[in-house]
Amino acid sequence: MPPLPLIAWIAVAAAALVLCALCALTIHAVLRPAVRARVEHWSARRVLACVAVAMSPWLVVWLAPIRLDVAIHGILPLLGWLLGALLVFALLVLLPLATVVSGVIWSSRRRRE
Repeated sequence: MPPLPLIAWIAVAAAALVLCALCALTIHAVLRPAVRARVEHWSARRVLACVAVAMSPWLVVWLAPIRLDVAIHGILPLLGWLLGALLVFALLVLLPLATVVSGVIWSSRRRRE
């Protein structure tokens, strides 16, 4: 396998930075004072529902192994696959991340009371 050109490594690094920024923005959005105040007053049923929703994409990944073979010829198919990959990242990483942060906020409020 030939080594990747420099532009490919730059693109990979830029994509990694974008994904890390999305994680940071998700945490920031959940920790805003208005959202934090709403999450603190959730019922236990709502927290469990959020956990169930956040876990369902992982159950699909675990129970139905999916194999994709893709041959991309053109910019529009590439953009479509990138958008699909971003959606999968949101479902598998950002949604559970927001749920975990919300759970920490909710449980810290319960411990203080």
